[in-house]
This record gives sequence, C-alpha cells and structure tokens, in this order.
Amino acid sequence: MQIERFAAIKRRSDMVRYDNHLYIGGQVATDLSGDIEAQTHEVLEGIEQLLLSAGSSRKQVLSVRILLAHRGDYAGLNKVWDEFFPKGHAPTRACTLADLIDPGWRVEMIVVAACG
Repeated sequence: MQIERFAAIKRRSDMVRYDNHLYIGGQVATDLSGDIEAQTHEVLEGIEQLLLSAGSSRKQVLSVRILLAHRGDYAGLNKVWDEFFPKGHAPTRACTLADLIDPGWRVEMIVVAACG
C-alpha cells in the first residue's frame, strides 16, 4: 500500500493517506482574534476542507483528539462541535487541557478519518 502525503514540508504534512485512512495533523485557527467558538468553527471548517480534498467528509471522521488551552472554553467548543457533526456521525474524541505553543491558540485538533 502506498502512503500519500498532503502539503508536506520538511517538518510535517497537513494530512497523510494510508490504507483508506486519513491522518490529519494538529489543526489550529489562523485568526486568533476570535473567541473559542470562532476558533473552533475555523478549525473544523479547515478539517472539512482537507477531508473533502481527499474524497472524505465530516461523516467519515473516526476519531478526534482535542487540545484545549482553557477549561472555561469547554462549553463554547461543544456548542460548535455539536452543530458540526450530523446526527449519528459523532466520532470518538478525547479532550484534554494543553499548554499550546502559541498563546493565541485556544484549540487544536488531530483527526483520523476514513476515505474512499
């Protein structure tokens, strides 16, 4: 089986496809002026664009690891999250508090999805 890397640079790839699975590296917001809801929306929309570019969709997300910078943002994260995934298609997830590299990042997500 072949490994396909998307937007690969020396240090990382945005996404890797292997055996009908997509592995999406940590995704963060680029507009850091927004609150947790705005950043969560931007991150999820970016993930969806990566999925669509590889022939997948939000319905095929298997697992998400969420790194949250502030405990108080949990409710806002969940509000956007619950609207994003269609009923019956929620992936497994783990949400942990993390000291993210950029202090403006409120959330980072790492995704595994099916494709094909």
